[in-house]
Amino acid sequence: MKINKFSVIGFGFFLILFVGVTGKVPAAETDQASIHRVTLKIDGIGCGSCVGDIRSALVKTPGVLSAEMKVAKRWLFWSDLSDVRAVVEIESGKTTPDDLIKAVEGASNSMYTYHAQLLK
Repeated sequence: MKINKFSVIGFGFFLILFVGVTGKVPAAETDQASIHRVTLKIDGIGCGSCVGDIRSALVKTPGVLSAEMKVAKRWLFWSDLSDVRAVVEIESGKTTPDDLIKAVEGASNSMYTYHAQLLK
């Protein structure tokens, strides 16, 4: 049987299309009942780099599975940094919303002081 590059590309496309690629922890490693989604509103952000710093601080917190930053758009291309939210998936028992708030506020630097509050 001869394998050509088109069959390899086709198989790769099949895997991506039907299997999918995800950055989440496999279900076998965590119990789905112990995973909670927490949303934080974050104030004090002045630039796009700040968003990355806060996300990095959240991901480094023990018990955090994923962190997604949502920045509102003011116009077509311009971001509204006064309305930034972090949606964080955490394992209950390993971290609390207060730990997340401390991580956000701990990511503050000499130019910007971040404040976070839990949204219901």
